[in-house]
Amino acid sequence: MARRTPNRRTREPATKRRVSTKRSPPPAPDQTEASRRTKLAVYDAKRHFNVTPEPSAESTATEAGNSFMVHKHDATRLHYDIRIEIEGVLASWACPKGPSYDTTVKRLAVETEDHPLAYGGFEGRIPDGEYGAGDSLIWDRGTYETVPPNPIVAQRKKGHIHVVFHGEKLNGGWHLVRTKPQGSKAQWLCFKAKDGTERPGYDVISERPESVASGRRVTRGPERLQKKNVVGLRPEALLAKVFPPMLATLSEPKSAPDAQFVYEVKYDGYRALAALVGKSVAVKSRNELDFVERFPFLKTVFNQVVVNEAVIDGEIIAIDDHGVSDFQRIGDGEHQFVAFDLLWLDGRDLRPTPLEERRELLESLLSNTRPPLVLSERVDGPAEQALARAKKEEWEGVIAKRRGSLYSNARSTDWLKLKVQNTAELAIIGFTAHSAHDDEIGALLLGSQKGDDLQFAGKVGTGFDAKMRKALFALLKADAIGKSVASDAPKFRDATWVAPKHVAQLRFAEWTRDGKLRHPSFQRLREEKTPTETKRELTQEVRATHPEKVLFPRLGYTKADVREYIDDIAPAMVPHLDGRPLSFQQFPKGIGEAGFFRHDATTAPPWVTKVKIAHSDHGVDQLIVDRPETLSWLANQSALTLHMPSSRMTSLEQPDWVAFDFDPVDGGWKELIVLVKALHGLLDELKMTSVPKTSGKRGLHVFVPIAAGHTHEQAVAFANAVSGVLADKFSKIATVERMIKQRHHRLYIDAGQNGRLRTMVAPYSIRAVEAASVSTPLEWDEVTDSLDPSRFTIKTVPKRVAKVGDLFVSVLAGAARLPDLTK
Repeated sequence: MARRTPNRRTREPATKRRVSTKRSPPPAPDQTEASRRTKLAVYDAKRHFNVTPEPSAESTATEAGNSFMVHKHDATRLHYDIRIEIEGVLASWACPKGPSYDTTVKRLAVETEDHPLAYGGFEGRIPDGEYGAGDSLIWDRGTYETVPPNPIVAQRKKGHIHVVFHGEKLNGGWHLVRTKPQGSKAQWLCFKAKDGTERPGYDVISERPESVASGRRVTRGPERLQKKNVVGLRPEALLAKVFPPMLATLSEPKSAPDAQFVYEVKYDGYRALAALVGKSVAVKSRNELDFVERFPFLKTVFNQVVVNEAVIDGEIIAIDDHGVSDFQRIGDGEHQFVAFDLLWLDGRDLRPTPLEERRELLESLLSNTRPPLVLSERVDGPAEQALARAKKEEWEGVIAKRRGSLYSNARSTDWLKLKVQNTAELAIIGFTAHSAHDDEIGALLLGSQKGDDLQFAGKVGTGFDAKMRKALFALLKADAIGKSVASDAPKFRDATWVAPKHVAQLRFAEWTRDGKLRHPSFQRLREEKTPTETKRELTQEVRATHPEKVLFPRLGYTKADVREYIDDIAPAMVPHLDGRPLSFQQFPKGIGEAGFFRHDATTAPPWVTKVKIAHSDHGVDQLIVDRPETLSWLANQSALTLHMPSSRMTSLEQPDWVAFDFDPVDGGWKELIVLVKALHGLLDELKMTSVPKTSGKRGLHVFVPIAAGHTHEQAVAFANAVSGVLADKFSKIATVERMIKQRHHRLYIDAGQNGRLRTMVAPYSIRAVEAASVSTPLEWDEVTDSLDPSRFTIKTVPKRVAKVGDLFVSVLAGAARLPDLTK
């Protein structure tokens, strides 16, 4: 459907600029506009304002006073530009390492030319080839006051500036002290004042890398163009290196909570991947059709991108005279390329990098471009709000993209299609004759791919004008065959069956139970798609069966109660399970009867994601929980306790964590707490993050997130070494003896759960005990003698998560390398 496309990217600042309540005294009579221009003469002379988006000396700031700001500037090298408002301009110092909160750390700050006050609001990319080329972000901003409260002009002249910053990151006193000049530029030292606001152990540069205006973290320096491209490939070969494109899964708004997803406009055009190598370009459809010859604007539109190599994922759209996109005008209207992802940049494959980093690099790449090359539009959440806007704007829907997700060359639940209108793309397998015109079709007969075959999906007789009916008749009559390629197609008196070569896009009300479209309307042909891509897409509504069945007899909790809990907790639970082959315990008759443990997914419905897992002596089809609907289905199967391995399908031999399992003996809860706290202290000494959680019964688990690249053998070795240290230190209460007879009533520290495909109870999983308790992540200050794991239940945990958030989330961001403790 129609939508207005952005002409260039705009952002609302994340925070408003602070306005000082203390104003500088009015300028002296000699501080005229002429003197301000004189101060900025050097600044103006270094820049070409018909090229760079930086403000000129003619620009005026919207406010004046005691302002300061710091730019994070990735020029020849990354550095931080400290700018302080003095006499109507921003006095500037380039600080290579940035300011420090440690009073003993003195940082070099090279004085540079004064900048106009309007520069305090500049964020963007200084074009390649210009002075200071590279990304410049607003790293901090605020107001300042001098110490003592005397004019800063005198301090600057004397060579010792002492200011107190009131910024979003910098707060407290800092000194700038001039040293002996080196070359033509005055050099200063920047260091923290001793005023009680110092923080010696805090690295503000690494802890707070983001822009306070846009939230961007990633910067890109100037493009150093090479005579040859980095990997030595033509654009067609570079494109093949990252093919095929990532595809989205049709879903419902509840599957895409805004805590885990961001939203973008779903554009109505041709999906296209563009490879740029210098001034050469290749642009292809998902079926590798060449778009450059069909859309001539693609030959030059990327010339405004200064880059050695890049692969951009996007959409080719057409717009009308009002700037609104219209698929019907593709081919003869004004076209645009809307970019929404970056897969490759100057020799670096970006597919394994998180969504946010790819997006920020794409924003950098397109910072100074203009239509017909535009950046995709982000839509504010939550999902329901994004869809409401889509409906108002008459878009087809929105795309929800999982925060932190990687780019996968397949259909994925990390990208979700949330539609306002139901649309389908189906193969044309025949047509019926028009009742009044023998050179026009009456209706199209349709099929959808199921396995290796096409099955009949109904017919469509509306949405055509006379011109289209004639065009379709002329297109299809040459492909006539004797019988339908769909074996289940009904008999039609006037049907002409055709070989499936073309795909129709349709709007419809719903799918019927027997797999037909209800109330379809033809929209267009999809020339870039093939009949084999016409698999029926369904969102899943998991129907509850026997919701009244009691699963927890003592409390009377039913399957409906379990389902309610699972649906509430799914947004927090799915990210931890996604990609991990699941095992689970089912209790179809409730916890009062014996349950059973399952690895296989043989009874799961077709829409549930399944993977073949090679165990030691056999293969098993196991299910993957990659959407809330799968959890709902498991709950409906009375699968209470879910078990997950430490690795995902994409890296099955590499664990994401090391886990420790503590189970008390003879009610020895205090001894367990002693050991768990000792483990926490040991891990702190090793500078390793750790996350405790209840087992859901009477024990505790501790998870240690680790960086990618480790093996399960390394994880087991580390866990055994740490467990051995604890057992030696607390030999009276703890042991690593596997044989029960050798434990002598001591608590067994189990490190064996770190082997390949060994599992732990998943966070937020229900346990089959009368309290209906839940395995719950904790804060470390909750791990005390008074901790009662039984208070975390299906009735209390959703409220807890709503209040404190998902405490297990840091386990997903492992960055620690395992030390070798065997020595």
